[in-house]
Amino acid sequence: MRNELEEALRQLHTALESIETLEPDEAERLRRAVAEISGTLDEQEVDSATLAKRLQEQTDAFQESHPVLTQTVGRIADMLAQMGI
Repeated sequence: MRNELEEALRQLHTALESIETLEPDEAERLRRAVAEISGTLDEQEVDSATLAKRLQEQTDAFQESHPVLTQTVGRIADMLAQMGI
C-alpha cells in the first residue's frame, strides 16, 4: 500500500506541474498537502484521517474542471484512510 501511495503522490505532483488552468493558489495548497503527506509517511503520530480530509477539501473547488486530478487526490485520500497512519 505504501508504494501505491508514493506512486500516487508522484503522479499528483507531476499533474500539478503540468496543469496550467489550475489557479496558482489552488495548486500551491495541493503542493503543500502533498509535501506534508510525503514528509509524514514515516512518523508514528500522524492523523491520516485529518490529512485525507484536508486534501479532499482542497479539491472541491476544481472538481468539475479537473476530474483526473480530483480522482488522483481521492485515491490518495482513500489510501491514507486505509493505511491508518
